[in-house]
Amino acid sequence: MQRVLIVNADDCNLTPGVTRAILECHDRGILTSTTFMANLPVEAQTVRELKRRRNLGVGIHLNVTLGAPVEKPRHVRSLLEPGIGTFRKRANQLAHLPETGDLAGEYRAQIERFIRLFGRRPTHLDTHHQLHDHPFFLKVLAGVARSLGLPMRRSKLFVQKEMRSGIKSTDFFFGNLSPEGYWRPGPLETVLTHLPEGVSEIMCHPGKNDAALAALSSFTEGREEELRLFSSPGIRRLTENLGISRAHFGLCYT
Repeated sequence: MQRVLIVNADDCNLTPGVTRAILECHDRGILTSTTFMANLPVEAQTVRELKRRRNLGVGIHLNVTLGAPVEKPRHVRSLLEPGIGTFRKRANQLAHLPETGDLAGEYRAQIERFIRLFGRRPTHLDTHHQLHDHPFFLKVLAGVARSLGLPMRRSKLFVQKEMRSGIKSTDFFFGNLSPEGYWRPGPLETVLTHLPEGVSEIMCHPGKNDAALAALSSFTEGREEELRLFSSPGIRRLTENLGISRAHFGLCYT
């Protein structure tokens, strides 16, 4: 079997600096895919820059922990901070699970907005803060993915066969959501050197560490390190020398 690698950057459209970093990693390095936060304010130029890169897969980073909903607030009340109209933070979403219909409705509304912006469906689905590693969020996301016939990012819960039934996803997944767990050269080179046969996804979070990012995220310095690493021509040469095929979800799961 061939070794196929999807290098996916989360959080596209979180800040202008994060988006610029993602584009740099695609243009110069090994990044092949990104996932777009469709509920946040969108600049037309951002969409144009992403569409111009025809080899960059663009999926959707379904987000119910930051910002405001795409759906009308009265239809997704269980997702929102009372009296504020913005999403509850991750810890509160997990401690007080929303209504199934509210979550599925917001996921679908974000996908529909993505389609209006890009004129096509996303290459795949995943979630901000990897919420679908929780059984409730995975069940809802998997239902949306199955109904639309779209691939989605692996969950650690896929070890349970019933959790992945009917789902299109990669064979392997590598990544760490901890701000301290960002990619360094040694661990990345080890993963690439020992990449298994089949389709693998490496999740990353490159970005520019600026004031806009610091206002929204605790993951700051590590994003700059990942920008340098995933835009490195040396890492790109390593994947080529190892005979690894780089792709995105749209090429692997049509």
